[in-house]
Amino acid sequence: MWALRQPAPYEFERIEVPDPDPADLPPGRVLVRFRLGGICGSDLPPFAGVRDVGFPHTGTVGAPLHEIVGDVVASADDRLRRGERVVGKVSTSDGLREVVVARAELLHPLADALSDGEAIVAQPLATVLCALDRVGALPGRRAAVLGLGPIGMLFGAALKERGYHVTGVDRVDRTAVAAVFGIDEPVVAQTREWAAGLSDDRPDLVVDAIGHSQDVLADCVEAARTHGEVYVFGLPEEHYVLPMRRFFDKMLVLRAGATTNWPAHLAAAERFLLDHRDLAAAYVTDTYPMAEAKEAYLSALRPAVGRLKIALVP
Repeated sequence: MWALRQPAPYEFERIEVPDPDPADLPPGRVLVRFRLGGICGSDLPPFAGVRDVGFPHTGTVGAPLHEIVGDVVASADDRLRRGERVVGKVSTSDGLREVVVARAELLHPLADALSDGEAIVAQPLATVLCALDRVGALPGRRAAVLGLGPIGMLFGAALKERGYHVTGVDRVDRTAVAAVFGIDEPVVAQTREWAAGLSDDRPDLVVDAIGHSQDVLADCVEAARTHGEVYVFGLPEEHYVLPMRRFFDKMLVLRAGATTNWPAHLAAAERFLLDHRDLAAAYVTDTYPMAEAKEAYLSALRPAVGRLKIALVP
């Protein structure tokens, strides 16, 4: 079967690898034939050759890709059956291959109502829904999302559904699609200058959807109202320096965490997408054939007006 591997950072090559044997599947695993994959922001550092203890798969065959829609071709799990179309996460992030070995507990069987391009949105949306399930009851219902890439836009949609007034902040102008994603107030600015300019009506909840920077976390602390919450979603670095005195004086709550209970949150994401049929069309903006995977990942590295989620098809 075909697979992609990286002979060097920023490069892919197509190779042939042995077909996985269904007889070798351990309990709880399934074989999934690739139909469509989504490029996540967390795939981009490995694509660029960055090695990280949190991502030990850099340079392995099929890496880096974990968002997948595919068909179950063999199953060693009671919940998923051969022939079902599924969406979810490849835990080893080696989804750039014709047939993927995946953990059934990270997958959800899809109904026919959503196309592959619509269904792929369920994977990142599930992570957003899980994150917001952890947020406390905030009386003011004002939220700000820092970073309006693919994840930040989904936070906007999910927060709006939960009754928040949503401000979105990004250097890229997302005004044209802000309403589709529930963003009441799109702001084109650096997060630091936006946070420094706030006076009244500060957000009850500030979401860091950028990651990788303690400076963004500091901007979240600066922006949040007293007794508010900060949710760190974007991938963090190993150590941060927190403006602790400001955090302490404002009596803030800091939350974070990985996604849990994937089947339940993937099912909730599918229902959300069925109720908001315009969301996926605005979300998946570019689709590349697998032969152009390099170009797809390079595009994902360059945020631009009109570009959000990038998908790959065989």
